[in-house]
Amino acid sequence: MFLKRVKRSAGEKFLERISGHIAEASPERLARMWGLFEKVAANPEDRLQAARFRWLVEKGHPFGQWLQRIGEELSPEAKKALIKNLYGNAWFMNRSIRENFKKREGFEPPYIIVVDVTARCNLSCAGCWAGNYGRESDLDLELIEKMVEEAENRMGLHFFVFSGGEPTLRKDLLGLYERHPNSQFQIYTNGTLIDESMAGRMAELGNVMPMVSIEGDRELTDARRGDGTYEKVMSAMENLRQHGVLFGFSATATRNNAKYVMSNEFIEKMIKKGCLYGWYFQYIPVGRNPDTDMMVTAKQRNFMRRRVYELRNSYPIFLADFWNDGTETRGCMAGGKRYLHVTNDGDIEPCVFCHFAVHNIKETSLTDALKHPFFRDIREGIPYDGNHLRPCMLIDRPWVFRDYVKKYSDVRPTHEGAETLITGLSEEMDRRAEKWAEVAGPVWENGQALELYPYPDV
Repeated sequence: MFLKRVKRSAGEKFLERISGHIAEASPERLARMWGLFEKVAANPEDRLQAARFRWLVEKGHPFGQWLQRIGEELSPEAKKALIKNLYGNAWFMNRSIRENFKKREGFEPPYIIVVDVTARCNLSCAGCWAGNYGRESDLDLELIEKMVEEAENRMGLHFFVFSGGEPTLRKDLLGLYERHPNSQFQIYTNGTLIDESMAGRMAELGNVMPMVSIEGDRELTDARRGDGTYEKVMSAMENLRQHGVLFGFSATATRNNAKYVMSNEFIEKMIKKGCLYGWYFQYIPVGRNPDTDMMVTAKQRNFMRRRVYELRNSYPIFLADFWNDGTETRGCMAGGKRYLHVTNDGDIEPCVFCHFAVHNIKETSLTDALKHPFFRDIREGIPYDGNHLRPCMLIDRPWVFRDYVKKYSDVRPTHEGAETLITGLSEEMDRRAEKWAEVAGPVWENGQALELYPYPDV
């Protein structure tokens, strides 16, 4: 045990040093490094990804320009943390921990844990998926730390997503970020509380990645989030950009804004404000006053699927679409397949939009929760019939999730009204799923699905 700790410490020090050197490297030098990793990587999937990244840079793809932006725009601490935590730890330091977990437990550990650190929020956005959790409770800091330590030490996981509520209301989390410098913390925030002081502290820490929520332009954002919110978001982005924080935007596509948030105008604005990432979600009727009319149509979703591919192959910004990138994740991520969700009350859910649970973190570990047949069945059912364009058991195959809930008597909704997704809204959700199947089926069968970026053989 002592020898293992010594080796681990030496490895961490080496990774710390090498991350500092890589952070200053040009995209061309990084391409050469990926070429070297491509030759020595033991895992075929890692070799393929390294070859893909090398090829993109060599071809002058916007991916290389994005790397250039990282080198030029981020604080030294942010660059170093990004490389060390998301690449070094994932590819090198954690492989043995993850392999041992699989041998011990019989399944692979997740890559991401999403935690609602608070229910408190200074806004009341229409359709917020966390809107029914209540607005007064924080998840105890000791419980959050317990999860982080279990994930780091037993799962080899170093990427955490903090949501809410509004995570920046909790100043005590800054200490947690500092105590866990080998992990990356992505926080989903409305941005209205990020002043220069907070942005400066995030830059010093380096391992905090805010994703600032925005609905599009001023009119669209203020209509959903309240008058004056857009200006506060713009101010937050400016503060983050000036301090060199790694940050991005988070946009929830609805029937009203899907076209604009996928426009050149919007992406160019986000890049100008300093966003290096962009995460697209689709409105799901699980929050405050669920309204299925806010959901994108099948035609709009297909537009988004094609458009996000065009944008990330045209602009130096990393863009992801939570549902339409099922081709990249090889289907659904829920149930611990790649991630799971813990609410502000401690309930352990399969997904941030799936408000049903068996266990609570106050009474069990993440590992034991993942062992429950409810989570196991979700993982083992993925990717259903193999069509990665229909990955979701809530909006693409809602009858699948209803069967999971019926199968296990101890599965319960985690707040009042959560059950409407499988009761009162079930008929409408089935209709919408079938509409999307009519579009996604032929696309998949004809080999026209699009991935994150092209591969070298394309």
